[in-house]
Amino acid sequence: MGAFAAGACGFLLAVAAGSPAQAGVYATNDITAGHIDIVNIECPSSPTLALTTKIGSGTPINPVDMHNYAFVYDDLSTAVTWVPTTGTAGYWKIDIGPATQSSAPWVGFNFEGSCPGSGAVWMSAAGANPGDVRLFNSAGSQVLGTSSGTFTLGSGAHNHFEWRFYAPSKATTAQTYNLYFGFSTSAPLSTQNWLAAKFVIVP
Repeated sequence: MGAFAAGACGFLLAVAAGSPAQAGVYATNDITAGHIDIVNIECPSSPTLALTTKIGSGTPINPVDMHNYAFVYDDLSTAVTWVPTTGTAGYWKIDIGPATQSSAPWVGFNFEGSCPGSGAVWMSAAGANPGDVRLFNSAGSQVLGTSSGTFTLGSGAHNHFEWRFYAPSKATTAQTYNLYFGFSTSAPLSTQNWLAAKFVIVP
């Protein structure tokens, strides 16, 4: 399953005061732009692996601390677009390209090249969300969704996606999508094998 390769790193915790997406609105840290590897596989001591999340070039975050973060998308960003489908329904599309990180979270998966092994990433809804979340590669093929499937991630892989957040209509208030991400592997893990992450769309 090929997906868009990663580019430069960078992150921004907040935008200007008065914006609908400020630090501390949806979590202790609202991430409104930058390069994020929501699933980041490291090897603290081979063959043991660790599931973490990495924001820019910062220190990897343990899954148990992810409640302190929300990934916030403001549809004023050129990387965020509402796409109508049938009737009032549609989805918010987050661009796959690296230019996304200048105005919105550019979220993908990473497996450090120094670490041997491979595994499968899964994603599911953590409670009631406005709709499904689906990930697409640069060829326009779905590679993962909250309703089905897994994504194979091996040593040295670094993948970014077009994210689609589905909804029955284009809301006028912030919409929260709570998701679980997990990593299934035969290798031992020094962390838990899943994490919870909050994604917020601000119309």
